[in-house]
Amino acid sequence: MANKNTTKETRKTRKSFPPIKLICIIFFLVGVIIFVISVVTTYKTYTDSEIVKANVIIVSGTKNGMLEVKYRYYYDGEKYEENVRQSVDEIKAGDKKEIRIRKSIPEKIITTTMTTAICNIIAFTLCFIASLGVLLAVVWLDEEKRKGKF
Repeated sequence: MANKNTTKETRKTRKSFPPIKLICIIFFLVGVIIFVISVVTTYKTYTDSEIVKANVIIVSGTKNGMLEVKYRYYYDGEKYEENVRQSVDEIKAGDKKEIRIRKSIPEKIITTTMTTAICNIIAFTLCFIASLGVLLAVVWLDEEKRKGKF
């Protein structure tokens, strides 16, 4: 008798929670995790950064329109020379530019602007809100279908 009740309860649970809801919830949770990781990483990158003056040593073009730029800069009394691939309007050897570097890793030059980072977070947020809307729509449609309205 206990087995029949358990089986009926299991069937009832399956019917009340269709796979599409589970799939939507899993995608939503994965999106939330990726969103949080992205925001935290961006936040840590920019709070652990500093703007320094750098001399442009070498500028060379690449196939896809990006420029390979070699900078020389000083941070905490040490000299660094690092290459970075970036898209810039006008730059030539001998120019002095402000670049953003990581304090904890001074040889790491941050090429993403703050504006781009903020736009990425806004776009991610909008996708997050849209996925939440889809999840709610799926749940609502399933409830309406169960009530026999569809």
